Amino acid sequence: MLKMSFPGGLVMDGTVAEYIRKTVRKIPRNEIKTMLQKWGFLSEKQLQTINFHQIKDSIAWDVFQLCEEIPGDIKEAAVLDMIYNHAYPNKRIWKVYQLITAGKEMVCFDLTNFKEKIKRKLHSALGNVTINFREYEDNAVWIRIAWGTPNREPNQYRTSYVVYYSHTPYVFISLSVYRSNLPLLCQALVAASDSHDICAMELQGRCLNSLKHTVFKRSNQNIRTSYSEPLQEYSVESESDLRLVQENRKTKAKIQRMNQQLFGDDPLPKLEYAQYKLETMFRSDPKQNVLHQKERFRCLVKFSSPDLLESVKSLAATSIVDTPLSPLLTSIPHKPRNHFRIKEKTD
Repeated sequence: MLKMSFPGGLVMDGTVAEYIRKTVRKIPRNEIKTMLQKWGFLSEKQLQTINFHQIKDSIAWDVFQLCEEIPGDIKEAAVLDMIYNHAYPNKRIWKVYQLITAGKEMVCFDLTNFKEKIKRKLHSALGNVTINFREYEDNAVWIRIAWGTPNREPNQYRTSYVVYYSHTPYVFISLSVYRSNLPLLCQALVAASDSHDICAMELQGRCLNSLKHTVFKRSNQNIRTSYSEPLQEYSVESESDLRLVQENRKTKAKIQRMNQQLFGDDPLPKLEYAQYKLETMFRSDPKQNVLHQKERFRCLVKFSSPDLLESVKSLAATSIVDTPLSPLLTSIPHKPRNHFRIKEKTD
């Protein structure tokens, strides 16, 4: 089995160069040069030897050959992967978590201490794990984790990503296939942030910025009672019944007013779905002798759309559905969550 680690020689290990080649292949062709410049591993003189107008596979092979001639290890390759994922976070599915501080105020953030605690916790538990950090201007700390085991090298193709905003209690996690490592990752985040606990917020999706704006409450979703743009009038023939025209205008104005009260004027968070899981018990009438004991009633309803909230908002505006819409849909940005569990009513 080939290991993706630096062998200690004067050139890069072939498996690391291959990982870089596959990362380059994921980048849109017209952005490869810019990302390689941002990466900074190849010199400007080396980049000038690459024909960036050829097909992407050929560009990737040229990068592969250049990297093989340079000392480097998986750390350099991980940086390129982080640059790509930061530029295209929508390629991953993100789930929102909230750190609980047990009433304590958040202390001044120490990035060095944060890194050391994360590394210590994960290395002590697994041994073989690759951890990379990258800080961005919006106080976001990006963490890339390639998981291994005491007997297996880290799998660089199945990485997890964590985005932590140091001045907030929110953490955004994109898991790899190794979901069993989630509890360990959460423990490391709790310890590193000096928090008491961490909990899932039942909010997830691909658009990281929308998730961030939702939990930071940057999207203005306050209830409003007025609208800023004039209503568009229905096109009618001159001989149409004026009373019908007036009624249509009143109905349309009412629907638009409701929409603004529910959704506001600002762009809505971009979510791809909302999921509702029924967790109740099925109870039969004893006289009907259908069931002699309580049975769990299982039901899962999922609404999907490339932009669910805008779709719901548009649906209400068309008068196709009754208004006002159900709070189960309109409350998503206010909760904020898109995973709902409908449970038994407790006394």
